[in-house]
Amino acid sequence: MRFHIPDWLRYEARHRIEAFRDGYTRFRVRESINDNPKVVAGVAFFSVLLLTVVLAQVLRPAPGRRYEESRKAWFYDLNTGRLFVSAGNESGPMTAPSGPLPGGGPAAFRAHVYSYVLDPNESELFVGFLERPDPNAGTERQASDMGDFHRWARATLIRRTDGDEWVSAASAPGREIIRGLTRPSRQGQTPIYQAPK
Repeated sequence: MRFHIPDWLRYEARHRIEAFRDGYTRFRVRESINDNPKVVAGVAFFSVLLLTVVLAQVLRPAPGRRYEESRKAWFYDLNTGRLFVSAGNESGPMTAPSGPLPGGGPAAFRAHVYSYVLDPNESELFVGFLERPDPNAGTERQASDMGDFHRWARATLIRRTDGDEWVSAASAPGREIIRGLTRPSRQGQTPIYQAPK
């Protein structure tokens, strides 16, 4: 069956279109603007001003991303699995409150702590990854300095708390650890970095 537009609807639509066209020609918007030089100058000035603002926004260089360094930093005690706070300029590894590892090495490593809420309590925090300076990187830097992310990644080893292998933050496994913290959870929540208070 073919769709058929009723005659009365076609006539009504044509009548409305003609009424709109007659109203537009009666107002003579273009002619009234062209007949008044002050209106022409105002429209031209507004157009140039708008174009200038848009070009300024487009051509303005984007500011570099600045990481605010905290005076305090999270550290993770591998012996107890608990977080503690220390000075922000410490790069770790360092002696943990529980003492050294069973093998004799330091048990505390700098931790990157996240939560899914803005103002979490202690039970809502989780450790995204641990970090330590890479002794083979050949660069002098502090582990806490993330101002230049690429430099930080080349000079840092990271691992998950449940892993045993330290990998370079610039390597594919390291990037996967960091990328995992930017993906939303099953509930659609994205982890938020939490600095110690």
